Parts: sequence; C-alpha cells; structure tokens
Amino acid sequence: MGVLNECSVSLCSYPAAPVSAGVCLGMQLAVCEFARNVLGWEDANSTEFNPESSHPVVIDMPEHNPGQMGGTMRLGKRRTMFKSSNSVMRKLYGDVEYVDERHRHRFEVNPELKHHFEGKGLQFVGQDVEGERMEIIELENHCYFVGVQYHPEFTSRPMKPSPPYFGLLLAAAGKLPSYLAKGCRLSPRDTYSDRSDSSSPETDLSDLKFLSLS
Repeated sequence: MGVLNECSVSLCSYPAAPVSAGVCLGMQLAVCEFARNVLGWEDANSTEFNPESSHPVVIDMPEHNPGQMGGTMRLGKRRTMFKSSNSVMRKLYGDVEYVDERHRHRFEVNPELKHHFEGKGLQFVGQDVEGERMEIIELENHCYFVGVQYHPEFTSRPMKPSPPYFGLLLAAAGKLPSYLAKGCRLSPRDTYSDRSDSSSPETDLSDLKFLSLS
C-alpha cells in the first residue's frame, strides 16, 4: 500500500491494475493530475498551490475570503446527489439517490471546466443539491479509481466500513465485481450495506468469540 498524500491512498490490486481512492485534497489532486496527463494542461493546478495557473482546475469557493482563514471553511454534513444510475459509488452506498456526508474544505473543483473532464472519461457522478459543486469522481473503464470531496472516515466503523474505503479494499482484492453482482451484500445476513447507524450489530457481536481475561 502506498500513501500518495495525506488524503489519497493507492493499493496494488490483484491481479492487474492499481486502484485508488482520493479524499478531499486527494480528489482535488486526482483532478489536477488528470488535467495534466490526459487533457494536456501541463500547468493545471489548484489555486491553493499556484494562484497564477492558466488552468485553475481547483479554486477557492465563493464564500472563502482569501487571506482570511477563520470561519471560512465549508463544514458539516452536506447532501450529495448521484447523477448516474451506473455509478460504482452509488451501488456501494446501496443504490440510493443521495448521501449525507461531512465536509471540511475551502477549495473545490472548478465547475466551469467540468465538461472538459467528462468528455475524456472522468465523470463527476456526485454533485451537491444545486449541481454547482463536484462531490464524487469516477474514472470510466477502470476497476476502481474514485475520489470524494467529503470525509467518509468520519462515519466509518469497524463493523460498518464506509463504502468508499470498503470498495477500495474489495477492488484491491479482486472481489469488487462479485460484490456488486450480489447487490453489495457479502451474505444474506450481511450488514455492511444496511443504512442503520449501528457500527456493531448485536446479531454479529453475538457470534464473536472473545478471549477470557480471567
């Protein structure tokens, strides 16, 4: 496993291509890299790192005041609407129309450049309610190359892993296609895809064998 940056993780999948998941800054950097290597925009960047870039693919949000850091972040739970019924991420979440996830960021993908990316296969399958902010990316015809603007780790639990991370591990193990084919359930009593708030269902805990401390 290689950590590409503080918000992006890549795993060597079995048996073929590497799989990747970017979170927040990790998604933004994935968009920058795609712009440079696929769109041919050599200086594509985030204005956080290069305000003078001729291809600012990641920009300050309108409510963010440059130079003023206090109270300017987009924080808290926000709704993300799925724009594609064929999205891998949508299926991992249980084929829902939207998800509510927690955010913490000041920069976002430039929505004015969206069509350039989607024309080359980088799809923005999740967007905010107004359709102005890009929330989830997926690369077409790839086993698992995704990115999310929000922070799914805030709600990930040992017995109920967050779908983006669980999908990453399944793809790395070569198990994602079969998991999707089964409707995102490992077994009839699987609880990974249940939409409850429980992180350790009693039905599962009752089957666990704990070592005696006496």
